Amino acid sequence: MTLRGTQETEAARVNRAYYETAYPGQDDYWRFMAAPRARAAMLLALIQEESVGSVIDLGCANGMLLREVEARLPAVQLAGLDLSRRQIEENRRRQAKIRWEAVDLERPLDGTAGLAGRWDAVVASEILEHLDEPAAFLRAALRLATPGRGRLLLTTQSGPLRETERRVGHRQHFSNGALAILLEETGWTEPRVWNAGFPFHDLSKWWANRNPDASVRRFGDRPYGPRERLVCALLRGAFRLNSRSSGAQLYAVARRGPRS
Repeated sequence: MTLRGTQETEAARVNRAYYETAYPGQDDYWRFMAAPRARAAMLLALIQEESVGSVIDLGCANGMLLREVEARLPAVQLAGLDLSRRQIEENRRRQAKIRWEAVDLERPLDGTAGLAGRWDAVVASEILEHLDEPAAFLRAALRLATPGRGRLLLTTQSGPLRETERRVGHRQHFSNGALAILLEETGWTEPRVWNAGFPFHDLSKWWANRNPDASVRRFGDRPYGPRERLVCALLRGAFRLNSRSSGAQLYAVARRGPRS
């Protein structure tokens, strides 16, 4: 997949600098931490709400979600796109059956190497808040979805933008209404947007920001030991009590119309 033009946004430079670095705790974060596990569970449920033949994950990171989709739906065609070339190369070594591409989806796509218009589920989990040009990203995502059938399954953040989030490249957070408008403006139809995560998702973010340096070191920079895994297990249990209608976790589902 190639891009028209080479100029990156400031957000892309910030995110590339952070995510091109391999931190020992990154995989443990995705495997054990309550928030990404809750998002993965929701996305897996949303994917299976309808019959799908193909799933593409935009901002796929280490590819864990796609590997979980493959375990549940082995016949489904899978692809993962990410800004980090280092991560994409590592994903190819781990799982060669899935198609992996390094792409900056804030930039206009010049041809899509056979990817355009063929994905029944387009997943974008925790990407929108990292972007300077979220509308450009959503329009690029629209081109990938199957016309009249393809759905966007999106997660992002609402509420205040705090220090730990800035350190991992967050640029902005979204309200429920603002996200619904943005989806419609970028060509998506039938948007359904809802908040979740109150109180424990919100409380965990507040707690982490009481000492951002310690939080990032303990749950991002290094592998998890017994204490970190215990904290994560307790949080995963607490997250089961979270609201599905209020909180700082934001979900959205929308569809590509037959003529968009």
